[in-house]
Order: sequence, then structure tokens, then C-alpha cells
Amino acid sequence: MRACVLVADDDPEQLQEMTEFLRAHGFDVITARDGHEAVERIAGERPRILMLDVNMPGWDGVRVAEAARNLNHKVIIMLMTGESDSYRYASLADCGAVEVFRKPVHLAKITSFLHSALGQTDAA
Repeated sequence: MRACVLVADDDPEQLQEMTEFLRAHGFDVITARDGHEAVERIAGERPRILMLDVNMPGWDGVRVAEAARNLNHKVIIMLMTGESDSYRYASLADCGAVEVFRKPVHLAKITSFLHSALGQTDAA
């Protein structure tokens, strides 16, 4: 069974790059361009992994992660941000995130993180 990943990022280029990369590595991917859309997708499609940009319009990634927890949806959550203040905010948040990555995120680190989080050695 392939793991489903929700990637939420308001930067279209980063969203596309991450989506293409994950699909090439065997993951099913759904996307969201803001926090509200991300919560709707989580509730409706129940992805296994959330990759959330911290700074998004509407709800930020931390708030989306908190909402996912409130939906009683067991997910693996990682946050991404390019800003130092947002990195600190995300790192200190008690939102259930397993990891916080600085942007630009090195794609090899993403692969390693996902396989480790899923307890796998091969692509989902």
C-alpha cells in the first residue's frame, strides 16, 4: 500500500517540486495551497503524512497540525519554513509535528525522514 502525503504550501513552485519528487518516489500526493484547504483535504482524504508550510494564508501549518490532531486522525506531521522566527515558533509548538525542516528543504532529507517515519527501507 502506498502512503498518501498531503503537501500544503502557498508557493506554487515549491508545491510542484515537492509533489513531483514524492510521486517519483512512490508516494500518492494530494495538495493544498492554504491552511483551510489543507484541513478540508485532511478531513476528507485522511492522508498518512502531512508536510505543512508554516507560513500559509488562512491557518498556518502549526494550526493545521493542531486541527489534524483534533480530528483524531493519526498522521505523521512535518513542518517546513524558510524564516528563522517561524522555525523557532514551529519548533516550540506543541502541535504534534515530528520534525521541522528549514527551507529550502533538501529532498534527500525528505526521503530519509519519510522512510524512517513510516518504518520502511523502500519507497512507500
